[in-house]
Amino acid sequence: MTGPRSRRGAVAALSAVVMVPVIGFAGLAVDLTRVWLVSARLKTSVDAASLVAARTMTSTTRDADTRAIFWANYTMNGRSARSHMLATPNTTVEITPIGTTRIRVTARADVPTTLFGIISRNTTPLVETSLAEREGTGLELAIAIDQTSSMRERGSSGMTKLELAQEGTTALLDILYGTEDTKRNMWVSVVPFARTINIGTANASLLSGSGLPASWNGFGNQWAGCVEARRGGHDVTDTAPTSDETRFPPYYWDTTYRQVGWVSGDVSNTVANLARNAAFWQGVTGAAAYNGEGLCTSGNAYGPVAISLYANTSTNSRTTYNVRFCRGANDWRDLSDTLNPTRIRTLSTSSGNAAYNPMFAYLRNEGFGANGFTQESAAGPNMLCALTPVLPLTASRRTIQQRVDAIVAPAKSGGTTVVTGMQGLWYNLSPDWRNRWDGIATSGELGALPVNYGTRNMMKVAVILTDGDNNWQPPYQYNSGTVRDSARGTNWYTDLMYNAYGRRTDYNTNVMDFNAQNVAQPAADIAETTSGSSQQQANADARLDQRFAAICGAMKAQGITLYVVGLEVTQGSAIDTMLATCASSSRTYIRARVAEDIPNAFREIANQLVALRLVE
Repeated sequence: MTGPRSRRGAVAALSAVVMVPVIGFAGLAVDLTRVWLVSARLKTSVDAASLVAARTMTSTTRDADTRAIFWANYTMNGRSARSHMLATPNTTVEITPIGTTRIRVTARADVPTTLFGIISRNTTPLVETSLAEREGTGLELAIAIDQTSSMRERGSSGMTKLELAQEGTTALLDILYGTEDTKRNMWVSVVPFARTINIGTANASLLSGSGLPASWNGFGNQWAGCVEARRGGHDVTDTAPTSDETRFPPYYWDTTYRQVGWVSGDVSNTVANLARNAAFWQGVTGAAAYNGEGLCTSGNAYGPVAISLYANTSTNSRTTYNVRFCRGANDWRDLSDTLNPTRIRTLSTSSGNAAYNPMFAYLRNEGFGANGFTQESAAGPNMLCALTPVLPLTASRRTIQQRVDAIVAPAKSGGTTVVTGMQGLWYNLSPDWRNRWDGIATSGELGALPVNYGTRNMMKVAVILTDGDNNWQPPYQYNSGTVRDSARGTNWYTDLMYNAYGRRTDYNTNVMDFNAQNVAQPAADIAETTSGSSQQQANADARLDQRFAAICGAMKAQGITLYVVGLEVTQGSAIDTMLATCASSSRTYIRARVAEDIPNAFREIANQLVALRLVE
């Protein structure tokens, strides 16, 4: 018979055997809690990290940014991780792009066991993964790219500013479209700009038919597509182009031949303006008389032309005056040649030739063609018109890319009118311009484009890239010290070149006629007769800046998000302030310090526009 001592030993042995699983299962309960906590923290961390990875897919700091956000979540923003049972020495993070729109983040961690290790393994491996996708939301996007001659300059990479702008736009499209040619409810417009915008000859229905010079007749089929800013204050509104008052005046640089004055002593203003001489004067010049005596020296005048005029109001016979007319900025045809209103005059680049013209010679030397009807003719009605037409809202990424790639910058562009780029952006996003553009896309879901302001799940975004401020230039070969021996814009020798705002205009009137320039001008005139060229240009540029500020404010008031990329703009400068004020916020104003920064600037914009979602 077994004694009490033997039974106690058996109980002890049995207890020892039973305690192992009891302690093990107690440890299991503890360790399962630890595993659950780590798993939850790991899942939260990879979800957050994958969204960051998707947003920064094209960034060179993608992996660093992704890991930083992972660890910030995993360690609870730097608090002691071990005290929260989270940190393990061999936790790893893997980042794997999948195509151009998806990216996977995977994290692995080993959780050390406590008492459960007595009966099983010492660690529990965990794996959490998250797949994030980026896609564009409903979007009407208009992109304005500076195509002035300065965009031909090369950066340190050897690429031109324009090439880098095209690369940046391509990067933006890559992010928005991925590998697809179209995206649901996404359309893009491209607006190249210089001193004008080119709406394309297919959009001739948008041209105003009023206020045009008589010489426009017979020229219309030679129009290259550029336009002036709309008049009557409509340059800073999106009013629908339903009347001559709200449509574009065509860009038409009329000839300056014999319209910009003559050498002192050849004929007096009094004689030239006698009513009885009107027909004789117009027969030679093609236009009414004006006060032009002494507006140039013989050094900037063509050879003498004989004009038979009455010397006073009482004489019965006429006197022959040999008048040496000043060389103008664009002497492409003779207004008096009424039988051939589009006949091109022959000009020369040789200073010893009677047909020599300094601005013509300058542009020919820069690679422009002979005088004619192209934008790169050294004289002609389309001279210095923007080369590449606007592309209205388009669904196909392929078509958009083709237009971006087609943008070219001329050797000379005659200044920058940034406000025209803003106008082109707005007219391509405004519902008041719905179905106005030839070739504009139509949405099967939303109907005609552009959609109404405030349409649910639709954004309207405008992006403009420029390397310059508003710059209204005097004629090439102008020299303030020898102004009367240089190319001249009009019979006011200090006038500036014709551009999208005409010349010497208060923005709310038609281009002032050559034949009315001897009368007093309104106080709002952009350049008074007493101004020197530098002051005159400063006045003109300031007026353009005012129009730029006005249109930026008006667009933002309609809910359009404005992104502005200032290329090589000095922080704190007047230009910097102007561009920053135009942008919707500090987040949407990007300074590209050098040309090589342009692609990343466009990537940043695209990253702000895409919508992110977790796929798994």
